[in-house]
Amino acid sequence: MLRIAEAARHLGVHPDTLRAWEKRGLIQPRRDWTGARRYAPEDLDRLRALMFPQKGDPADHPAR
Repeated sequence: MLRIAEAARHLGVHPDTLRAWEKRGLIQPRRDWTGARRYAPEDLDRLRALMFPQKGDPADHPAR
């Protein structure tokens, strides 16, 4: 389980973005005994696929 800063780095976003996505219901972090948010890597991968869909294989797009 990742802390919010680690999860944000994993996705390449600011921690505030994760908090906003949580408010919108796009991700539901678990809470540890202190109340801190914890994110499962598989939940982050699903969120990444939802928020940053890939359009084809990068090999299909020649470098410019």
